Amino acid sequence: MAARRTLTRWPVVRLLAARLMLRDTPPSPRVRRMLVGSSLVMLGCALPLWLGVHQLWLVAVLGVASMVGLAAICLRLFNPAMAVSVVGVALACASLMTALSVTTGFQLEITRALARLNGHVLLTKYGLDFFEYEQVADRWKAEPEVIAASPFAYSMVAVVPEPAGDGEDVAVEVLDESSGDEPPSAGPAIVVGKGIDPRRAAELEGFGEILGRGDPSVLRPGDTRHLPGIVLGRGLAARLGVEVGDRVRVVVPTEVGGEAGPPRYAVFDLLDTLSTGTSEVDRNMALMHLSAGQSLFFREGRVTGIEFELSDPELAEVVAARMTAELPQVYRVSTWRETNSPMLIGLEQIRATLSLVLGLMVVVAASSLIASLLLLVRRKRHDVAVMMAVGGARSLVFWVFEAVGLLAGGVGAVLGLALGGLYCLVIDTFRYPLGSDIYPVDHLPVVVQAVDALGPALAAVGLCGLASGPVAMLAARVRVVASLQR
Repeated sequence: MAARRTLTRWPVVRLLAARLMLRDTPPSPRVRRMLVGSSLVMLGCALPLWLGVHQLWLVAVLGVASMVGLAAICLRLFNPAMAVSVVGVALACASLMTALSVTTGFQLEITRALARLNGHVLLTKYGLDFFEYEQVADRWKAEPEVIAASPFAYSMVAVVPEPAGDGEDVAVEVLDESSGDEPPSAGPAIVVGKGIDPRRAAELEGFGEILGRGDPSVLRPGDTRHLPGIVLGRGLAARLGVEVGDRVRVVVPTEVGGEAGPPRYAVFDLLDTLSTGTSEVDRNMALMHLSAGQSLFFREGRVTGIEFELSDPELAEVVAARMTAELPQVYRVSTWRETNSPMLIGLEQIRATLSLVLGLMVVVAASSLIASLLLLVRRKRHDVAVMMAVGGARSLVFWVFEAVGLLAGGVGAVLGLALGGLYCLVIDTFRYPLGSDIYPVDHLPVVVQAVDALGPALAAVGLCGLASGPVAMLAARVRVVASLQR
């Protein structure tokens, strides 16, 4: 019965709560000038950003103007005490939503970049006899969850610029163990050398996008007329001081090759550069054709493993378990989460820390609502006493002030979502560059997911409801006679 009476009185509660929140008098002309001025400033800063004029001061001015505009909107609609609380809730929600969206962007950007080169499931084989890779790749490529299967040959190599004039008459130059020639040693870069089949690698989602020319066929094998092609990460090419069209020498150190004698090397034509968006990969990756990698790394037609890309990364554990059950025990299966667990754990810890720290802003904003409601109860004490004198129940008074808190939290959450969406849009448009020596991604990524937006909003509404409860109980205990005599 009590719940039914509350439901039937909800339109009255909502009407009274909205009336308590709204202004009693029209706002001053300065509030209107604030709103118009901030809108013009936001428009003047947003247009150059969207047109490609990426200046940091435009972002800063846009951020300040948006907060001023938010304050002006609240001051026009609500009484000053409630306006302060609504603005606080909105700014807290916007900050938390933006921070969570940025961490989600980091996680998805790194995962996407790694999947373009490493897939979601990695299959390797114990020992040095993985020669049946074509049959294994074709078998699992037929599975509906698998969209690409790319065999690869892997080795740590040293890359140095090839002096002009060397290797002109040779298509592929692999150093023989009996030769006394020594590879150049000036300024080598120790990086990951990876041989892939461009036909199979082209099936990896987004693989063509990370190549400067977008054409995987630049990873050509060597023949009697051409040197084999190689693709270096953009950061690696800059570190070596080479450009597309130059030649580089790739050396397999003796310790890596595991054989006595001078190291093996080959001369390659640099035909393209690689830009994955992950600076760590771009500084330490050299791609070549699978046959060239097999000849240089192993001198035989085996591979290191096979990378599988799935239609959904979350299916990696399921597919890996199926592979483990079907394949002999000489094979080892790992998922992208296992391979990159340190990085993913670090991102999760950063996300949890940001949620905790910025979540305190929501708590502070909800706590400020207590002061606003106490001031509102003091100002409206006479009106509350009149309502109770004409038959209003104390429970009605309680729900009216509780609804004020919930409405303040709801309005603040909606405005915060709008402001956070604006910030995320600006960050995505601006693509703020990050230092490649510190961050694994070359720009500040942002991806808005439902949980990143609704989580702060629901938390704000819930905390505002909890904070307004004690004040609503205090309002319901107003002494009617004493309040009417004032």
